Amino acid sequence: MTDGSEPESILLVDDDASFRGILAEVLSGHEYRVTASPDAYHALEVLQSEPVDLVVTDLDMPGLKGDALLAQIRSTFPEVPVIAITAFGSVESALELTRAGAADYLAKPFRVQPFLDAVRRVLDQTRSAREAARMRRRHGRHLEGIVAASGPMRRLFERVARVATSPAPVLITGETGTGKDLIARAVHHASGRGALVTVNSGAIPEHLMESELFGHVKGAFTGADHDRSGLFQAADGGTLFLDEIGELPLALQPKLLRAIETGEVRRVGGVASELLDVRIIAATHRELGRAVQEGTFREDLYWRINVLHLEVPPLRERPGDIPLLVDHVLSRARQRGALDVRVSAPALSALVKYSWPGNVRQLRGVLERASTFCEGAEVCVDDLPPELRRAGETVEHVRSAAERELTLAELEREYVLEVLRRTGGQKSRAADWLGIPRRTLYRRLEEYGKVPEV
Repeated sequence: MTDGSEPESILLVDDDASFRGILAEVLSGHEYRVTASPDAYHALEVLQSEPVDLVVTDLDMPGLKGDALLAQIRSTFPEVPVIAITAFGSVESALELTRAGAADYLAKPFRVQPFLDAVRRVLDQTRSAREAARMRRRHGRHLEGIVAASGPMRRLFERVARVATSPAPVLITGETGTGKDLIARAVHHASGRGALVTVNSGAIPEHLMESELFGHVKGAFTGADHDRSGLFQAADGGTLFLDEIGELPLALQPKLLRAIETGEVRRVGGVASELLDVRIIAATHRELGRAVQEGTFREDLYWRINVLHLEVPPLRERPGDIPLLVDHVLSRARQRGALDVRVSAPALSALVKYSWPGNVRQLRGVLERASTFCEGAEVCVDDLPPELRRAGETVEHVRSAAERELTLAELEREYVLEVLRRTGGQKSRAADWLGIPRRTLYRRLEEYGKVPEV
């Protein structure tokens, strides 16, 4: 049973009524909610009509076999784990079931305790993914494609649901690589509006931006040989997503402000205005408040687009989402034809400990490279970039220092000297490792006095 929640639900599928009854009694006695199915067809009906946390199924059944049921569950209910049971246990069939997506495998006959241990282990390992899937269902299909179940992201999802139906502009902020575009799409899809039109404000040349946004009339400038609608017209009745709005040219900002305030746009070279129904969502990784102070972003436009604000938390503030993201990235890679690669427990630990300055985008790149170049079917710590390996070492070093009650200055000295030792006394390499200039390292070493031989 999960903390403070209802008992976890197990769907038990076996055509042997006696065996099915024994397992149901065992599971019910350990506070699981059990639904028993005599065949795969009935099991699929249950999966469509009620929440299920785990499926335990026999493989050798009449009609639709257990392996076919497994394949159907993996494609239709991917968040629901499956434990497969069969009377014919072998290493080969176990590997085949694992590749097919089974979370665990038991061969008949088996003892009760190993069975219960497998059930608890699989439920513990998949709880975050199941909670994330339930959250998507609870908040609506607009969250599909967003892989997260952490507290900070739950709070963000609640805000998305609140702001979605408002016609007011939304400003989405967050570091590069956090997935601001996914949140923008979620807001739009939850709003029920028409088309979503996206423009990257920094990707269009400045002299073309006005025409791209508002359109132009024939003869407005050289090359304008016909009337052309802009992105505002294309988004009429829907949403215009201005990605990286902090890069918008200063000269164009008053025209954008007018369009947002009045709902009217005028094509370049035209005289008549068009009244449009466009909802504005903007996103940026820049601090627009600072840009206002520096004179690169208009204050009136800033306050006009910052009516509703959504902040996407960086990955370092939600490490609990990293295992979910790892599974998601590798699963997508397998769908594209990549090898079936998994991440070892030590490597996953290193991924969770790292601070991820590039956020989810960086994590995706690291996983794609590591899974491509690793030897075998498992990503190990040695397959990760040096900065991730060092991050894991740093965390362990800090934990040890805390246990020994070192001061911050003592911890710094010990760590600097340890890095110097590991680099063989090469100060340039040590400075690169530490992320500080060489002159700073020399100054530290002078402060420490005589440096021990390395």
